[in-house]
Amino acid sequence: MHDGTVLEFDGFTVDVGGRLLLRGGRPVALTPKAFDTLAVLLERPGEVVGKDDLLARVWPGAFVEDAILTQNIYTLRKALQEAGGGRAYIETIPRRGYRFAGPVAVRGGEAPRARDARQEQIASIAVLPFEPLSGGSGGSGSADDSYLGLGLADALITRLSKLRRLAVRPTSAVRRYLGMERQPADVGRLLQVDAVLEGTIRRSGDKLRIGVQLVSVRDDAPSWATQFDARSTDLFKLEDLISRELADELQLRLSNQERDRLAHSATVHPEAYDAYLRGRYFWNRRTLEGLTKGIESFRRAIELDPECAAAYAGLADCRVLLPLHSAMAPRDVFPQAIAAAERALALDDSLAEAHTSLAYARFIYERRWEEAEQGFRRALDLSPGYATAHQWYAFLLAARGRHAEAVAEARQARDLDPLSLVINSDLGMVLCFARDAAAEEQLRRTLELDASFAYAHFELGFALQQQGRLEEAVAAFGQAARLAPGNPVMQAALGQALGLAGRPDEARTILAHLEERSDRELIEASLFGFLWAGLGEKERAIDHLEEACRQGSRFVAFLATWSIYDPLRDHPRWPALLRTAGLLP
Repeated sequence: MHDGTVLEFDGFTVDVGGRLLLRGGRPVALTPKAFDTLAVLLERPGEVVGKDDLLARVWPGAFVEDAILTQNIYTLRKALQEAGGGRAYIETIPRRGYRFAGPVAVRGGEAPRARDARQEQIASIAVLPFEPLSGGSGGSGSADDSYLGLGLADALITRLSKLRRLAVRPTSAVRRYLGMERQPADVGRLLQVDAVLEGTIRRSGDKLRIGVQLVSVRDDAPSWATQFDARSTDLFKLEDLISRELADELQLRLSNQERDRLAHSATVHPEAYDAYLRGRYFWNRRTLEGLTKGIESFRRAIELDPECAAAYAGLADCRVLLPLHSAMAPRDVFPQAIAAAERALALDDSLAEAHTSLAYARFIYERRWEEAEQGFRRALDLSPGYATAHQWYAFLLAARGRHAEAVAEARQARDLDPLSLVINSDLGMVLCFARDAAAEEQLRRTLELDASFAYAHFELGFALQQQGRLEEAVAAFGQAARLAPGNPVMQAALGQALGLAGRPDEARTILAHLEERSDRELIEASLFGFLWAGLGEKERAIDHLEEACRQGSRFVAFLATWSIYDPLRDHPRWPALLRTAGLLP
């Protein structure tokens, strides 16, 4: 088709050149490959387009398995349906291919013609951890340089995520490739991007040579490559050069504001910046040990440069996650996280990460809803590609009962990080909050990515429980508890499901075990609320939930919408509990 071709079908408008799908004038989010698939099918409406033809047109010159095409078709069908499409538009013709079923109009009478796939612009990118090399003629670099390889990638991802015209996969999507042999185009296909940026670091004393190349996933070949020589004290200048040259290569038209954000540096103090990069390296591990070491590194950066706003933001990022990875009481970490985030923003209000962590603490711990929402919106204005901001904002919207908006934000987070287990699971949980039967399908798809992910089994239990499939829910919660042994949240969820399923003796065994553990470690009061609710002991459940409000438990924010609290909603004390939690005037 000509780039100027505009097609219409059943209320949808397809701007081929602009790579834009609209429904009722509103954009419909599509991955680049899903859009290309739709464009190819629309060229021959009513005709069968063979699988080989589709693969050759959408992924020219690349070897792609049928499963990738099948997933692409599934993604396209879901997008059309969720946008308000009234029927199934794409038919599967067994052993042959696919057909677009229905009339397609060409605006202005222009006849459809084949579009040259090579004219496709790069709209999405993944930045892989840079590979450290030895200072000699070959071989791997020092293991201690691993933090630098991931740190450089993380810094570039942070910068590029601020650009509205480019979808950038987050660090959580690429950190798994640190130290691994990889083929960039293969990684790009898995991450569903148009291009992959990879680089190497060669260190000799205080001198660095950074090589970078942009690999087209479509062509499986470099489309741009260059190298930079600098001293290790000039890392931030290197990042600025790389990001600016890459933006020019991608022919991105940047506003003055975007250019300023792209050039923004964490600090001008070389040693402080080194400590900051180490902190981000450890934070990205998302473990208790990693968070602890991250805090140490960020504190070191602040000692060296007390004005390093990014290091304060890093402290806040670490501390808001500590309750998820330890038995630390919320009141022991969230006030410190809030103070760090506020200090970061006092020094630099343009840090999306600091706005996000502060908004999360305001939401989960303080339940200051309006301030939290303003913080998430500010973060997304500064960095539209920051998946974590979309993910956590989705939970706030779900807690407030704004389910359509919540699902849209959760899907945006998933689109930015399509292989993230936790983000895929959280989309399922947001659908659970909305009482949407699609939650089960989303969580089962997540488990296809990794059947050993306990969190997805945990959330699947709620999807099944909402449908009245109590024994299946018990099985899902039981699998979560087996995969995460000792996790009190998983055990409490299993206990409440056993109570609802008419197996109170087993539920009370779990209750007694958690009560015994609470003499030695913090077990959040909300977990006992779950168990007593499942056992039908409503007074005791509400007593514990009132204590959870005082503790600042993260589960209190969802009192109004989470189905785990359904057995308590008819109790006379329930409205007062919602007011205590800040969920009613």
